[in-house]
Parts: sequence; C-alpha cells; structure tokens
Amino acid sequence: MEDLLVFFSYAHSDQDRVLPFFDYLKSQGLNVWMDCRSLVPGQNWDFEIKRALDKSTFVLVFLSNNSVDRRGYVQRELRLALDKANEKLIDDIYIIPILLDDDVPTPEQLKGIQNIRASMPDCYEKIVAALTYQLRKLGKERIAAQDEGGITWTKRKISESWDGLPGYEVELEYFEFQSTEYQNISQVGDYIKGQLLASLFAERAAKLTLVTPYFNYGQTRYLRTNTYDAHCAEPVINGKIMSIQYNVDWYGAGAAHPNHHFETYNSLLDPLVLIKNLSEVFKLPDEAFKFIQDRTREQLYAVRLDGDSDEEENCLPRDWIDRGTEKWEDFDSFKFSKDSLDLLFAQYQVAAYACGPQFATIPLKDLTKWMLPEFVSAMNLEYLRWAKE
Repeated sequence: MEDLLVFFSYAHSDQDRVLPFFDYLKSQGLNVWMDCRSLVPGQNWDFEIKRALDKSTFVLVFLSNNSVDRRGYVQRELRLALDKANEKLIDDIYIIPILLDDDVPTPEQLKGIQNIRASMPDCYEKIVAALTYQLRKLGKERIAAQDEGGITWTKRKISESWDGLPGYEVELEYFEFQSTEYQNISQVGDYIKGQLLASLFAERAAKLTLVTPYFNYGQTRYLRTNTYDAHCAEPVINGKIMSIQYNVDWYGAGAAHPNHHFETYNSLLDPLVLIKNLSEVFKLPDEAFKFIQDRTREQLYAVRLDGDSDEEENCLPRDWIDRGTEKWEDFDSFKFSKDSLDLLFAQYQVAAYACGPQFATIPLKDLTKWMLPEFVSAMNLEYLRWAKE
C-alpha cells in the first residue's frame, strides 16, 4: 500500500481532533499524508500540499463548524479534489467526507457523497472498510481494463536527489507496457520515459553550475533544492486509442510559488502512432477548432470559484479565458476518455494562479462529423457518425 496515498484535508483549528485519525490509519499500515505530520521545516508548504494531493488515491475531508463557512486553503484543497474526482467513475470512492460535528451542514458539492460521522463508535473501522473496498475495486478495474484493451502495464518510478547549491530532487513515474495484440506497445513507455529522463538530465545540469550567491549550506536544504515531480494517472484505453495524463509539479529553489502543469500522451495503437497535436484527429480542423473553442469557453465562463454567485470577482476573467484558448497549441493538454474529449488547462493559462487548474469536457458524439475516419473507427464511433449523417 506504499504507493496508495491517503490525503487529509482539514481546517487547522481542528488539528487536535484530526490527529487521532491519522495515527489510527497509519497504525493500520496505510500511507497517510497530513501537513502537520508530513511537512518538514524549510519545505514550501503550498507546493508539498499540492504535490501530495496530486499523488493521492483518497482524500479524507474533515468537516466541522470551523471549516465549512470559512474561505481558506481547505476550500482550495476541496476544489482541487473535486476536479480530480471528475476523472473517476461515478461509483468510485475517492473523497470521503468525515463530519467532526454532527450538526455541520454538508457543502453542496459533497451532498451526493456518503459521509461518516466522527461520533459513530465504529468510525475508524468504517473509514478503513471504505478504503479497503475501493482498493480492491481499483485492482479489479485495472485487470478489467487491461483485459479489455489487450494491454498490461506496470508502474515504475525513478527517484534521484543531490544536495547542492542549488540541489535537486526528482521523482518520475512511468509505465512499462506489454501486449500480444500490439507488438510495439512497449515503445510507448520507452518514449514517455525518454521525455521524463530529459527533465532529469536538465536538473542534473545543476552539478555543472557554479555556486551562486543566493544559496549556501547554512540554509535549510529545501530552501536550496529544485523539485520536479511527474505523477501519472492510470492509462485510459478507448478502442484503439490510449491516453495517459501526467500532473507535473515543479518548484525552483527560492521561487515565490510552485508551478503545476499537465502533460498528456495519446497514441493510436494500430498502427502505433503518437498523436502529438489535437488538430491531427480532424479532417476539418478549422471547423472542429471553432466548435471546441466555443464549447470550452462556454464551460470556463460558467466556472464559479465560490458557490453560485455571479459577481465578477467570483468568475474566471473572460479576457484571460479568451487569451488562453486562441489557437490549437492552447489545447495541447488533452486526453480521450470513454465518451469524451477532456481538455486540461494549467494555472495561469485561463485564469490567475490562485484559481487553480481548469478543465473542459466535450462529448465525442459532438465531434465525430469532423474527425478523420481512422479515429472514428479506432474509438468505435461509427454508429455516432452514421447517426449524425
């Protein structure tokens, strides 16, 4: 269970009430992350929290009368977790709300998720049971996805660090693929691994850099260390198209704040071809772009940062959205789910850093009339194309 991370999201005024949950789950052999126990002096807390949330398999959201009516980091964590929950199946257990106070109102975004009350005598056992159930389900889903797609995969990790001025710390995940149906499938993993190693080589170049006046060994190591983390989600196979999403977190020593962006790898499996640009999928790219641009902007205009208020400060700035969706290159982070094209936008692309990453989803059925026939066939969408015609 070492790679399966349980993230604790809570208001700091509730820390003493939350710590017993951390200690219990840790005693059960679970890999748990809570800022007051997992952060060390000198680390950039904003970066490390976001990094841990990206890696998390589960998020325990502790709700109390101290947290639900307050704006703050716990609300940002919840928004990020809800965005990530969109990648899950409807019956997946990912976010588990835990009510520290029996009378706490459940936030609107969590009302459809079964909660657990801390006052229950078997509260701890219920949490472990929910986590164990989902872990078994994830294992079965991976096996089912591999059987259906005719591909098996194993996740690997590369970790390397060096204590320098500045130093670096790198953690990279990638997949090794095997298949009797697609003979060259291992090359997908080789290609992605090569792209990741290029980032590692770039960080190693710090060893050739002269010591700068900004860093010295008297500083805490984390203040003089560049950190690069590339964490991948499970591959998604839609017919003969495979998509892999990476969340990349990077923090430069001494920087004001960390950076986060997405990298996606999409492949046609037979013949084995990398889909580098979204425009390659369409026979009528100009018409497809206008449709994708309009639908994406429509969804981003509707984003509300806090509740349903239409006040200007509660919406993403339209001019920022428009600048970030002007050309095909702005849609380079994309993936194909079973029924949709999913578009991912990093911080700063369509909104300010504090607003976090943003997402848009377009049903594949709405795109088939512009697609090249090879991709319509690869994703088994012929019936949709015929229905449109």
